[in-house]
Amino acid sequence: MPTRTIQAVIFHLAQRAKIERVRVSAHTLRHTFALNYLRQSPGKLVELASLLGHESLDTTAIYTRPSREELAQDLERSRLNVDG
Repeated sequence: MPTRTIQAVIFHLAQRAKIERVRVSAHTLRHTFALNYLRQSPGKLVELASLLGHESLDTTAIYTRPSREELAQDLERSRLNVDG
């Protein structure tokens, strides 16, 4: 299936689902899959690299870095533990 066809299908499915607050694309779906896989299977970086077709673990390791949102949540939790 051509890349543009896949992009169009994902775009139309996101529209039908009325997803408007977040950008939906093949890339964001792939990224979400990778993050969820690592959350459910911590330490399975080699397996994830294989699933994503990455030749280098350095490429896959990007998914192990915390997002700004995750860092902010961790900071807030640690503040609550100290204050509470």
